[in-house]
Amino acid sequence: MRRPASARGRLADLSFTALVLLLIAALVPGCLGSTYTIPKQDLQDLAHTDPNTRGQRVRVIQNYAGGDGPPEAPAVGVHTQVVVVPSSPGYSGGGGGGGHVSTGKGGGGGNAKIAGDEAIVLVVLAAALVLGLALTEGLRFDGWSELHPMHPVHLYGPRGEYTWLPLAHITPADAAWASRAVVRESEGPWNTIERAPLNRQGLTYAVLLGSTEIILADDQETNGFMSHIQLGGFFTPQLGLVLDIGFAFGEDDFGNALFDSRNALELEYFPVVLGPLHAGVFGQVGFSQRLDDSPIGNDSFSFTGGAGGLLQLDLTTRLALTARAGVTRLHGGTTSDLTVGLSIY
Repeated sequence: MRRPASARGRLADLSFTALVLLLIAALVPGCLGSTYTIPKQDLQDLAHTDPNTRGQRVRVIQNYAGGDGPPEAPAVGVHTQVVVVPSSPGYSGGGGGGGHVSTGKGGGGGNAKIAGDEAIVLVVLAAALVLGLALTEGLRFDGWSELHPMHPVHLYGPRGEYTWLPLAHITPADAAWASRAVVRESEGPWNTIERAPLNRQGLTYAVLLGSTEIILADDQETNGFMSHIQLGGFFTPQLGLVLDIGFAFGEDDFGNALFDSRNALELEYFPVVLGPLHAGVFGQVGFSQRLDDSPIGNDSFSFTGGAGGLLQLDLTTRLALTARAGVTRLHGGTTSDLTVGLSIY
């Protein structure tokens, strides 16, 4: 016997959860800026190299526009002379040659048709969001650039202090003191060398679209459209855990709508790297809610389990084209699905 109110209530809860997750993903900042952060460890490593050559390969990560950027510093040119000054003993923190120092902190139909229509809207919004993130977070530069040794580096201290120093003047003590180091592209010659390899570690968001099989009330199968909306994080560049919100849409031979929501926790592991190609596997456990608008159909709830393979092509340090193929046990049968989409890290 059908239980329309219960089925729709569960699907409404799912839609609310998915929207909350999408809003969290939408909190990622937007437009990219012209300033770049030098990671602290890289700054400390540079401070121990020859001042005359330390600009040859500098690790930089692009910042977002709209934030509080550092004050302008005098720009250097290609022919600017490299001046190396000896460091003075008794370092007091961030005040080495030539910078300005300040203090202070900166700052109509059946259940399946109705639920399917609602889910389609959610999938469209999710796809639009992943495309927007691909143009910001996905294209964000994270790699190495060549700078002039006298390129200004803006340094922020642990209590909000600020100064700037030429790259060649930064001492190990300066690097240890600074909690943040920023360079501006317009303040000297800037030659991009290469991006860093794909790095999944941290938060991740993905949208994958493709095809699947849907089990009917009479245990037969029909083909349908499949979408995966995934949000989670990677503990290491290879191992991650995501919440997989899956929506399957279809029709039986008589045009009756079918809708299957498949929701699971998914563990992903990418052990194989072949240049820009990455291969991995996944396993998941969760639950599924199927709605069937056919006269003999019945709404069905079941626990699910699945596994499969993953193939990625890295496009940037934070963006990958992902293909996913898997099999899932649910509603007393086994289905397979194949999807392709974008993953943001």
